[in-house]
Amino acid sequence: MSRGDATPRRPDADAAPAAAAGGWLGGMLAHLIDVGPEGARIRRNFGFLLSDRVVRLAVSLVVNVWLVRYLGVDRLGLLSFAQSLVVLFAVFAQLGLETILVRDLVRRPHDERELLGTALGLRLSGAVLTLACAVTTAMLMRPGDRSTTVLALIFSSMAFSQSLDVLEYWFQSRSRIGPLVIARMCASLVAAVLKVTAILVRAPLEVIALVLATEFAVSTLALVVAFRRQPDAPRGWRFRRDQARRLLGDAWPLFLNGIAVVVSVRVDQMILTAIHGPHENGIYAASQRLTEVIYYIPVAVLAAANPALLRAHQQDAAAYTRRLQRVFSALALGGLAIAIGVSALAPWIVRLLFGDGFARTAPVLAIQVWTAPMLFLGVVQTNWFIAHDRQRGLLLRSAVAAALSVALNLALVPALGARGAAITTLVSQTCGHVLLNACFRETRGLFRMQARAFLPVPPR
Repeated sequence: MSRGDATPRRPDADAAPAAAAGGWLGGMLAHLIDVGPEGARIRRNFGFLLSDRVVRLAVSLVVNVWLVRYLGVDRLGLLSFAQSLVVLFAVFAQLGLETILVRDLVRRPHDERELLGTALGLRLSGAVLTLACAVTTAMLMRPGDRSTTVLALIFSSMAFSQSLDVLEYWFQSRSRIGPLVIARMCASLVAAVLKVTAILVRAPLEVIALVLATEFAVSTLALVVAFRRQPDAPRGWRFRRDQARRLLGDAWPLFLNGIAVVVSVRVDQMILTAIHGPHENGIYAASQRLTEVIYYIPVAVLAAANPALLRAHQQDAAAYTRRLQRVFSALALGGLAIAIGVSALAPWIVRLLFGDGFARTAPVLAIQVWTAPMLFLGVVQTNWFIAHDRQRGLLLRSAVAAALSVALNLALVPALGARGAAITTLVSQTCGHVLLNACFRETRGLFRMQARAFLPVPPR
């Protein structure tokens, strides 16, 4: 969940250390998108994002592994169940506005006050709905289980602070990734200290959930500070009903797409817990904690490249296609390399990080990590659908993935448990993000781009 920065600095002062942190990856991404000023901006932004991720991982890896060991399989399973339950309804607090808002802020910067104010009002309304639905569902699914209801209430409250993510989209539209990084780092440091304290005092599960929620509140506060310190930050936001209708009219396919995406990646934990209980879900959740770190990579790349790609589409369709192909190729080959390495080392990784109590997580991780290259391609193709105003196409693909996820989980989880959920994730995401593009004439070119991305030949 993305955040902001508390101490803005001159972009050129940050470029050198950020590019160094990004290393050759940042330079490669800049080359893939463009050369000249646009490429330099992409390199700097990706350098910021990568340095943020490296620092946060260095701080949080030991703490989060320690936390998983402290919780154990059963309590981790219950915590992850409550988190997944809330995530299922968090789409009401997001409303599919993310990419639409960035697109409109790029295209119509003169309307930014109305766009930001309207988006914030819509997301706050959605946060109320998220809270009500998540808590009610928790009470219905596990009647008499007070702990699950309290966990759902705590995690649902994060939707209110995340409503201010609209500030991040303003930064993205201006290609200012730097002001988003320090906030995340500060929040991670605060959360790490709180997690260690909670572990040392052997805090109950509800307190652990509060600590996790605090990270988002701290990030939001830092994001607000960073925004207010920007000299050109728009003041006097206004909510406009006509703007709300237009935003929702453009975003509703992405909203439904968000529901389908969440179902396809979170329903497995619902079914696992319902059939096998929190213990089996804990085995699966430990694998998911590791793969979710990997899935940040395409999100960071697209956050850095999205505005530049959208501008390229407006100016030169051929250049846009060429640049998008290069991003596809970089991420597909990177995801493939990650999948090979992690699957080969899965038993050693799990034993080192989580201990023998999570030994059954290793085969789950070895399967689930192969979702990475497919998900990488799926994240990047979002830009193509938004640039061509084909949001309904994204909805169809996510709906297919969600339907496959539900059907295959119901078929495989009873017999295979966590491994069945991992197989389901791999099959549903491959079909939804890649193979379905081959079934329609208007997206066969997109499918060819995705297939070509796996060729070990540098794109021209």
